[in-house]
Amino acid sequence: MRRIIKIGGSILLRDDLVTNVNQWLAAHPADETMIIIGGGKLIDAVRELDQQHPMPPQQTHWMCVDLLTATASFAAVLFGWPLITTEQEWNVAMQQGKTFPNLSPPALPTVITPNVFYNKNKGITEIGVPNDWRTTSDTIAALLSRRVEADELVLLKSCPVASKMSPMQLAEAGIVDEAFPEVAKELKSIRIEQLQ
Repeated sequence: MRRIIKIGGSILLRDDLVTNVNQWLAAHPADETMIIIGGGKLIDAVRELDQQHPMPPQQTHWMCVDLLTATASFAAVLFGWPLITTEQEWNVAMQQGKTFPNLSPPALPTVITPNVFYNKNKGITEIGVPNDWRTTSDTIAALLSRRVEADELVLLKSCPVASKMSPMQLAEAGIVDEAFPEVAKELKSIRIEQLQ
């Protein structure tokens, strides 16, 4: 099974981060796992700056996407997971079918920086989501899931998530971003839960 997991940026501040994520992964094994890391406080700071000194929405959006490289790099070092940071690494990995370059089972997750498959050079028409605050790392993880035809997308959140909520209800409750429901329609399976 190929799975995409998005780890919410606010989870990065937890003392028990490594233990809890590793416990979750052990309890939910998969053949292949790609990880997207949210922006957390880094993105909150940009949002606050944008409220004080408004910038063009697309410029702010791509600034935030670039910041996700920092949280991805941080998580890769913290967990000891492989990290793909360039389009060249991504393309080589996809062509070779070695997107998950692990030495032995159980397979280690691979952290992907969003800019390798989602960046301003691809433009809104190719990606099909708004390039503004309506699109966050939730939708970016869904785009990756769609691109690699993942069997499952998992969003690990710091907030409680009621079971049986539709993607639209989750967006209306502010648990996922506004763009997420449209991309979610194309995915095989979605699981959104609070990381304990």
